[in-house]
Amino acid sequence: MEEKPQASFGARAASQDTRLSSASGVIDALGGTKTVADILGVGQSSVSNYRKLGFPARSHFVLSKICADRGLDVADAVFGGIRLTPLAPARAVAAVPRTQALEIFTRNGFTALATPVLQPAAPFIDRMGEEMRRRLFTFTDPAGEQLCLRPDLTIPTALAYLEKGESVLRKYAYEGIAFRYQSRGAGKPEEFTQAGIEIIGGATAGDDSYADDATVLRDIMAGVKALGVSQFQLRLNHFAMLPLFLQCLGLTARAVSRLTRAYHQSANFETVIAQMVAEEARQLAADTSLSVNLSGPTLAGRSPQDIQTRIDRLREDANAGLSQTQADTITRFLNLSGPLETVLREMIQLAPEADLTSVSDYWRALRDALSLDDLQATLSLTGGRKMAYYTGLSFEIIVPTLGNQSVIAAGGRYDDLLQALGAERALGAVGGAMALERVDAAAHLQKGDRS
Repeated sequence: MEEKPQASFGARAASQDTRLSSASGVIDALGGTKTVADILGVGQSSVSNYRKLGFPARSHFVLSKICADRGLDVADAVFGGIRLTPLAPARAVAAVPRTQALEIFTRNGFTALATPVLQPAAPFIDRMGEEMRRRLFTFTDPAGEQLCLRPDLTIPTALAYLEKGESVLRKYAYEGIAFRYQSRGAGKPEEFTQAGIEIIGGATAGDDSYADDATVLRDIMAGVKALGVSQFQLRLNHFAMLPLFLQCLGLTARAVSRLTRAYHQSANFETVIAQMVAEEARQLAADTSLSVNLSGPTLAGRSPQDIQTRIDRLREDANAGLSQTQADTITRFLNLSGPLETVLREMIQLAPEADLTSVSDYWRALRDALSLDDLQATLSLTGGRKMAYYTGLSFEIIVPTLGNQSVIAAGGRYDDLLQALGAERALGAVGGAMALERVDAAAHLQKGDRS
């Protein structure tokens, strides 16, 4: 049975006495467990747990934005300190001197843009994926706003674009320091300099987006070469490939959604596959088609609602499992790596029923635009997964001799990000950035200067 809000949105927002100070109150105000589960793309049992344990950090930004749009009065603590009321004017941007890297891009028609080092934490927590969330430096300022040191410059650039209130094509270039936590002994710096470009407001995926993708990739490679790196490898991926592949394996829509979400989260994908195989094989102890009388008595210390929640979770799990054969096929798919034509051919062999025409056409158009045959271009189905906001192309420029810092530049397409950050509709967006310290190290290494 679906919970119903006990008062209208307006009534809840109007009175301080009915201020929403708990996750359960917010869930009711937004329409109940099922509605919130649909908003977040999770199971109803997960939302039931949120009532007791609070919302996870990855949901804070989405739910706080919806609550603000609907005029709900929510205590800041419910969403980890995210404020639902307008803040003071944007922080001042520190002056960054123009350098050779930035000028490489501005000469090609990109407009220089500076963004603050201090950023609101919510967009990064919500959109960057599990691995990047663990590497954020976050804190709360004296006014109670949750902030972070920017871990990259893509989201700050997207937020700056939205502040202008436009939906036209803009081409930005930037250079600045970014910060990411590194585990002890990783041998990687926690602050580094990015120089990059973003094209926002252009074509979305499927609308000849390869032209903007090619522009970004071409200019980033030109920037790497201009800074002295003549030998590098190019690793490519496209995030539409996995869902297209999964849909032809006879999986339920929930299974496809679950796997796609886990793929973007990167770190736990293999664990999720194993769990889904176990769920498929598990013999359910109860008939999951049954429903519980929610007005009935407590049994063995469990309320009717608790029993129904358990049945719902078992039903959801049963409809989202994997056979071992399906799991093995997905694993082989993810291990594909090599030249474009070779990987596309092997994909079709793995799933003859898959319609991969759109993907094949895209890669060939991009290859022709860039003459990729002249490069060591590899199509790898695991590349670029650290950034959960990618929706299409992702690329990495690699110098293997740098070891654990071999990725000297990276980027990709993120058509959903602008709308998630507040745009009225999805806006085409693609960008890329160089890690200047790594580029410099690669240039010195290739010149024979190891100092």
